[in-house]
Amino acid sequence: MKRIVFFLFIASIGLRATGQSQAEAFIKEAQDFLAKKEYKQAQLSLQDAINDINMLVAQQVAGLLPAEINGLKAEGDGEVSAAGMGMMGGGMQITKRYRNETKPENDAEVQIIANSPMLATMNMYLTNPAMLGAGYKSVRVGSIRAISKTDLQDGDNDTKIRSTEIQIPMGQTMITIQANGFATEQDELSFANKLELEKIRTALGE
Repeated sequence: MKRIVFFLFIASIGLRATGQSQAEAFIKEAQDFLAKKEYKQAQLSLQDAINDINMLVAQQVAGLLPAEINGLKAEGDGEVSAAGMGMMGGGMQITKRYRNETKPENDAEVQIIANSPMLATMNMYLTNPAMLGAGYKSVRVGSIRAISKTDLQDGDNDTKIRSTEIQIPMGQTMITIQANGFATEQDELSFANKLELEKIRTALGE
């Protein structure tokens, strides 16, 4: 417990300079509870500090996502949330949507989830491609092995529109792209590669 408090105290030094987080106050609160041997309350205060720091990380990662990718423009700054996942753990979710202003059927949603429960299953599939179900295939996004599945959805005038889900496991993080209305798999993977995954990996400490 003391080691965790020390780590969060060091992290709060940077937060103090920005004034953008309540983490420092939560850490001070936890230290006060520790001094009074109110360990449960100290634990809850540390969880609040972790959640607050997770929110800062999520906002930083959301800011790394491009404003435009291959003609698709981002809608707003993205949605971020952070919450405790385990008493002394933490997690975050980031969602950003992209839309082609000239082709309404062409859009994409990027979702980043830390500590995703899907990671264990994904890693099992990636090490044994024969276990992939019908329609699923192994693809590469940069140097990262991922899984994709494409369906054809009904569009206007009896047309068929590609709808592809790409799942990219990265350390303790799952990135899922829902790509609609792209002409080919190459176009979908080109979109995925423009997300600058190495910058995201660095920001998440993966």
